[in-house]
Amino acid sequence: MRYILMLFGMMVMVACGEQVEKEAVVISPQMERVRDSVDTYFTKLTELQKFNGVLLVYKNDTLLLKKVYNLNESPESSSYVALDYQFDIHSVSKLMAHYLLVQLELEGKLSKNQTLDAFVEGFPQGDVITLNMLLEHTSGLPRELVGFEGQEYQLEPEDIVELAKQQALLFEPGTDAQYSNVGYELVCYIISQTYGKPFAQCLVDEIFKPLGMDSSGAHFFVKEHNVSQMAQNHTLKNGDLVTVDNIQKDEFRTARIFSTAEDLKTFLDHIQQAPYASLLANKEGVIAKDGGSKGIRAQVYTDVKNHFDFVLLANYDEMPFFDAIDDMAKMLKSQPVAFPKEINRKAITVEPEVLEPYVGFYTFADFDGLVLEVRANNGQLVLFQEGEEVGRLQAESPTVFFEDPKAEESFEFVPNDSGSYNALMGWKGIVVEGKRNP
Repeated sequence: MRYILMLFGMMVMVACGEQVEKEAVVISPQMERVRDSVDTYFTKLTELQKFNGVLLVYKNDTLLLKKVYNLNESPESSSYVALDYQFDIHSVSKLMAHYLLVQLELEGKLSKNQTLDAFVEGFPQGDVITLNMLLEHTSGLPRELVGFEGQEYQLEPEDIVELAKQQALLFEPGTDAQYSNVGYELVCYIISQTYGKPFAQCLVDEIFKPLGMDSSGAHFFVKEHNVSQMAQNHTLKNGDLVTVDNIQKDEFRTARIFSTAEDLKTFLDHIQQAPYASLLANKEGVIAKDGGSKGIRAQVYTDVKNHFDFVLLANYDEMPFFDAIDDMAKMLKSQPVAFPKEINRKAITVEPEVLEPYVGFYTFADFDGLVLEVRANNGQLVLFQEGEEVGRLQAESPTVFFEDPKAEESFEFVPNDSGSYNALMGWKGIVVEGKRNP
């Protein structure tokens, strides 16, 4: 399975960096326990060579932890980061786009209930697709541009809009959900047209400068780039930590934003105030957005009801990302979690009749429509892509399978509404769903 996922990049040195900013703040014993739990969790991740980055944590408006975790403490190391390093934040910029739409709506310049045809001429079903559908990923647009054979890096915003018009909708608008970078490119375009300047410049002028986010900026489409000290992205290749380009050619340039942990906390402080909190938070009172690509992970998170915030920035993509974010939220609510530990999974023997229902083809929309065929052979499941074998899976349980006994990634089968199974495939802490083909 690792061979498949190398095609879809998102997207020695074991030492825990001890760079911590000292604060003369007295915290309660309970808060100390929470802080120590968070620190222990990410220290163990670092010792397992699964985390390299910066963590900033607040509870009840009190700083709990501001710390760097380095796999290699030498400033000469390419992976080394400090508290003030700038990280690419990728889809975290979508939360900023959502904020700007809310701001424009409060100013009476547009409405999230307006349809796309009010802003883009000739868009198929533009009289049905609303701005809110674009925000909530229910427009029916695919995750990425389908059928485009060039490099997304080369496209101007106007080119993206024209190519978006050519995309076949995956479902009728408003009837389902599918994460769509294409949809958010349209959001960015509409914001840009409303303000009369590039989307990235809108972020600089309407968010970064007014809030004093002096270390934030954009790589493209701005008057000043504002780069001072960028974290270098890394991934794992053949067991070694290797650098990867921060700018990937298969990604749009529209919202290539970077920031620091402190700046992102400033943004979180702003949007959890009225009236933004009620307009941006989900029903649990959480405002959160993750971002990432090959070699980079980012998360901002504020829980308005439970009064905690955190920013996580990692320039290494081997961490079990979503598990770590879920565990962080639990720890900040004083709920128990299992600390990271070395993995050594054991295979079990399953009968052929257990494997047979899983045989078939699965489409992973979040991997640009990747189709994998699952076959059963000698008590194992074998994965094929376009007829070529790309992975062999052993059973850990009758529904959960793995390839590498030292890795957390699984291939899990879950019942669907058709009486068959869909597949949940894990990759570097991210889980994507493959729907069973008829």
